[in-house]
Amino acid sequence: GTRLQVSIPKSLVSKWRGVLVQFQMYIMTNFVVVDNQKGNISRGKYLLFFSHRTIVSHVENPSFLLNAFRFKTIRELLYAERIDDSALFDMIGEVVGKEDPKEFITSKGKETKRLAIILKGLKNNRIGCTIFGEMVDQLLQHMQDGRVEPLIVVVQYFKATRWNGKTSIQSHFDMSQLHIDPTLKMLLNLGVAWSGAEELKQGAVSVKIVEEVLIQYEEGPAWIAATIVAINVTKDDWFYKSCRKCPKKVEIPIENRYECGKCGHTHGSTALRFKVEVMVFDRTSSICLLLWDKETSMLCGKRAEQIMEDHVIMGDEYPKTLDNMMDKRVLFKINIKEANINQFDHVYIVMKICDDEDIIDKNLPKELFTNLPSNVSENGCNNYLEISGNVANLKTDCDIESSMDVVEECISSLKYQTPSKRITNVLKNSSPSLDEHEEEGQLSTNRFSRQMGNRQKCVNLDADI
Repeated sequence: GTRLQVSIPKSLVSKWRGVLVQFQMYIMTNFVVVDNQKGNISRGKYLLFFSHRTIVSHVENPSFLLNAFRFKTIRELLYAERIDDSALFDMIGEVVGKEDPKEFITSKGKETKRLAIILKGLKNNRIGCTIFGEMVDQLLQHMQDGRVEPLIVVVQYFKATRWNGKTSIQSHFDMSQLHIDPTLKMLLNLGVAWSGAEELKQGAVSVKIVEEVLIQYEEGPAWIAATIVAINVTKDDWFYKSCRKCPKKVEIPIENRYECGKCGHTHGSTALRFKVEVMVFDRTSSICLLLWDKETSMLCGKRAEQIMEDHVIMGDEYPKTLDNMMDKRVLFKINIKEANINQFDHVYIVMKICDDEDIIDKNLPKELFTNLPSNVSENGCNNYLEISGNVANLKTDCDIESSMDVVEECISSLKYQTPSKRITNVLKNSSPSLDEHEEEGQLSTNRFSRQMGNRQKCVNLDADI
């Protein structure tokens, strides 16, 4: 995701004009690298300059995901203590108002136009926006009388200003761009449309082992390959009630109607969405993950509302349909947050999954091929079990009866080469429950030691048990 500014000298502009197309991928060689002393545009450490020897080759099939935009929210700008008017950013919003366009002459004697509009964000915050030049005509043709659909725009490479306490944004010379309707949909898809399988098929994804993730001190996404070995939910915390239009959690109804605090939608009933915490294992260590609605539905084969309608839940147990996920080997794309790194939260949010066996085999880290226990038998089984919270050693533990209670539930899973399939009760006693999440992607705030909670111990069971 790092960005660098590239400059083409005036003498070479005619050579490259029309050759380089925005949002396309290229391989570039033989360019000049200099320090970015002024911090222009990209704010990166270096600047790239084309020379007469520079070679550019177009890549037909991109090898990694394009994150086309760097969005700032309207609220973020309105409540910022200080505005950096040299920083360029992107913003998405709905055009809800405009003034009449005005013509004027620039200091260089060029005739141009100016148009002031009002942009509204998802949380109903509004900000003034001023555009110049060709963007004025580009926008006005979409604002004809009788338009029914909302006019959604993305402004790219705009800057913020604050005058007399009022914050607004405006375009920045020829650098800024305006994206509307069909073009906008295509560009947004460049950044978000790929499924987990599609992203992995591009071949540029590095899959880590769980042990690496647990000691990682850098925020950001990461892929891991692991097997689901426990489901850490009860009868009441495997789902949440959400808005029927968006994933936002809804609270107590007002006059028999639920109102969403995010999108403003009201409805007489709520939707049920999955929110399931699981433990996964990859031979190096184990980790707790939070699966949201889409990923859980893919793994268990049913929607949350279907499960609620079809099953009678007895006692404190979760619906048996969720057991369809057990022992599944999956590639998980997780989001490592500051709360995970600082050990405030032991649960990692899952962003995408892939359960295609061929893709999993192609993307397994080499450590998972070489890190097999030394006592693996001919049929692929081993005598190691992973038990969370309670560790029992049959040779040294003086309380044989209590040790056997813990181990007995795990014995049946040895033939599957995974840790315990049923350790939910043990986990409940050793791990805090997951706090309520208001919407998909939000972190919990459990305080938990990664060293104690995530690094699981192995029990060496003799072969003659």
